[in-house]
Amino acid sequence: MPSITSFPRRSVHAAILLGAGLLPLIPTTARAAGFQLRTGSPDWSANAFAGMAAKSYDAGTAWTNPAGMTLLDRSEIDTGLNGIFPSAKFSGQNLIGPVPVPGSQGGNAAAFGLTPSLEGVWSYAPQLKFGLAVEAPFGLRTTYPADFVGRYQASVSSLSDTEIGLSAALRVDQHLSLGAGPIFDVFQTRLTNAINIGPTAALTGDPAIDIHASDWALGYHLGALYEINPHVRLGLDYRSRINHQLSGAQTIFIPPLLARASPATAAQLAALNTNVTANTTLPDVLTLGYYHDLSDEWSLMATAQWTHWSLLQQVTVAGANGQAENLAIRFRSTWFASLGANYRPRWAPRLMLQAGTGFDQSPADDTTRSPRIPTRATVPLGVGLTYAVLPSASLQLAYLHEFGVGNSGVDFSSIPAAGRLIGAYASHADVVSVGAKVVF
Repeated sequence: MPSITSFPRRSVHAAILLGAGLLPLIPTTARAAGFQLRTGSPDWSANAFAGMAAKSYDAGTAWTNPAGMTLLDRSEIDTGLNGIFPSAKFSGQNLIGPVPVPGSQGGNAAAFGLTPSLEGVWSYAPQLKFGLAVEAPFGLRTTYPADFVGRYQASVSSLSDTEIGLSAALRVDQHLSLGAGPIFDVFQTRLTNAINIGPTAALTGDPAIDIHASDWALGYHLGALYEINPHVRLGLDYRSRINHQLSGAQTIFIPPLLARASPATAAQLAALNTNVTANTTLPDVLTLGYYHDLSDEWSLMATAQWTHWSLLQQVTVAGANGQAENLAIRFRSTWFASLGANYRPRWAPRLMLQAGTGFDQSPADDTTRSPRIPTRATVPLGVGLTYAVLPSASLQLAYLHEFGVGNSGVDFSSIPAAGRLIGAYASHADVVSVGAKVVF
């Protein structure tokens, strides 16, 4: 019976370490560029994230631009919950040499997710404010069936990232406010994929790798807000890159039939159980926002945002068993832009209606788009409302649809043993957000 020894030992190790190398590079559930999430307060989704760094009319500014907290006269707490319904469907094949890997197309790999948010502002003095924000700026879960043609590239990918931001804002003069504070980032991930052992798998089933890893690290947040006049303002927000040194363990599942049929192969696989480490960097983000109250009824806003994805060129992965791999990522930095409007009808003074749209570039092309990162360019379209149920309490509701647009091709190869995945991804996402804010 053929065994894993018919394949180069280094290729087997590389296939396993490849999974660890992709720990930080799992696709986002909400379909933003790379693995970035912008969902948080329903107010943001309702305007398709337009004007985020310049709105500064509620506690959400503690995250989107801490300098904007100086515009709040009272203390406030905002909460939000986002239900994310994504879709990412592959069509194509996986080739090992000239031979297609048998299996299915995988169906919808993107899984439903929930992301909460919390923002609070304490009005200490008219010129001095303090803020707290708890957000999930990166995250996902994708799952492929065991017979997916790209199973040697990816099976399950799960990522959880939570950032806790503390901030302070100071009004310098009647026009300029500044804000800053630290960010505490907690990053956890799990991913799995099958291991290619050749023809043996047709009789015994594929062995598989399961990797868990986590880390916490520090970053920082800077913001500036300039009020041209009481109705027009510009905001500039910068969230720093955050360097993570992930540590965890990889375990190998060995099919029972394989263990009985080839003890030597099973022993070789079992020897690959090890601790792993991988260094990665969450990208820094620079956001410019514009907000203009045209009248008592209408407000217009805009966003231009740059994400430093080009930091992710390669990831170095090391196993405690002495194996190490440098894995190419080759992302490019991206721009996001959006326009939005708020309408406060005279006939319903407690109601604010919202809408917006934009465009989000993809950091990947055909050769860097993978089943773990099937990211593509998107066009978000958002609508929503805020209703003041009490003078000090409001409810928020938003709906966002993200259309996948532009290039979606895949021509991805990590190592020969995993194959060459060729095809395309069809993707989109729906986000439903609810929230509340209380002023006190």
